Amino acid sequence: MYRILVASLLSTFALTAAAATPKPVSEASGAAAPTAVVVSTGVTEAQLLHATAIDIPSDALATIDNPAKLILRVNLDQTGTPTHVQVVRSINPEVDGRVMKAVQNFRWRPAVLDNQTIPVAVNLVVQVQH
Repeated sequence: MYRILVASLLSTFALTAAAATPKPVSEASGAAAPTAVVVSTGVTEAQLLHATAIDIPSDALATIDNPAKLILRVNLDQTGTPTHVQVVRSINPEVDGRVMKAVQNFRWRPAVLDNQTIPVAVNLVVQVQH
């Protein structure tokens, strides 16, 4: 009885595996061959390598909370160069403009997808203290 049960279970697994195996497409039928599935080699996010000093006059800081946060959306090209900087959360127009100008000179290591550098958009939070 034990041998029949084991043989029955093994044949059930074999039939299930055979049913799950995809059948090859014959070239004579004219059907397209299945396409290959690309597997990602990974993603590496953009990293800030160099930031320049930001000069903000004290009178521009007098009206803001301490600390204040400015949030920018920065588009980086395939080389990691900022191409477009946009204010998401403002402090005041003078501070925003000076920070945006400085961010244009920041240098980034570009993002990488499947061993290829890619353009990305990043949110940059700048904390201003006085």
